[in-house]
Amino acid sequence: MKHLPAIFLFSAMLIALVACPASAQLPDTLRLEFDFEGIGNLVTMSPPVYAGDVTSGDPLVAGGTWWVQIDDAGWPGTADPAARWEYIFTTFFVYEGSPSNHWKATFNDVTLPGKPVWQIDAPSGTLGGTLVVEITIPDWDVDGVLDIDERMFSFFNGTMMVMKYGTGDFTIYCGSGSYNGTASNADPANFADDFVSGHCLMDLVNCVIGVEPSSWSALKTRMR
Repeated sequence: MKHLPAIFLFSAMLIALVACPASAQLPDTLRLEFDFEGIGNLVTMSPPVYAGDVTSGDPLVAGGTWWVQIDDAGWPGTADPAARWEYIFTTFFVYEGSPSNHWKATFNDVTLPGKPVWQIDAPSGTLGGTLVVEITIPDWDVDGVLDIDERMFSFFNGTMMVMKYGTGDFTIYCGSGSYNGTASNADPANFADDFVSGHCLMDLVNCVIGVEPSSWSALKTRMR
């Protein structure tokens, strides 16, 4: 009987050791919401890259960095920024009149050789995938002509797919998301970099569990 307390103590320690990893695991569904900011340029960079910091939001990604890259195969080179901008504007931007009065460009796998790609490098791991980028430039004076001062401010938004190749805390996840924000440019005449800031929301699911095939197929269908 004198061994019972020792056996009980050993059993309790074993249960605690087994339980600790389980309690530290992230759930099978995860929502990430955060703010971001950064800089980039469609004209002077080939391929175009926007990159910056995750400034606030979910602790899993806050303090991390992000980047987005756009496939510019077939675009004019960066040696002549004016010619490159003219190509981008005439090829991608479509004017919509009253009541919205704006130009909108869509960058996806229909308008480009492939979808833009993105990645977040967070303290707890990395995650990334593809996305659709939409840029809207308002026509403030409603004349159908893009003035230089109108190029100083724009909106952006889009949808995202989170692919199944994350690392660290994000290894098991795939999912989808959306984002929106604003871009400003103090010197568009000289093709200065844009400053961007925005908000992002991602809904992730455990793509390692048994429902992976159906979950992943549904996500891909939704993002097309």
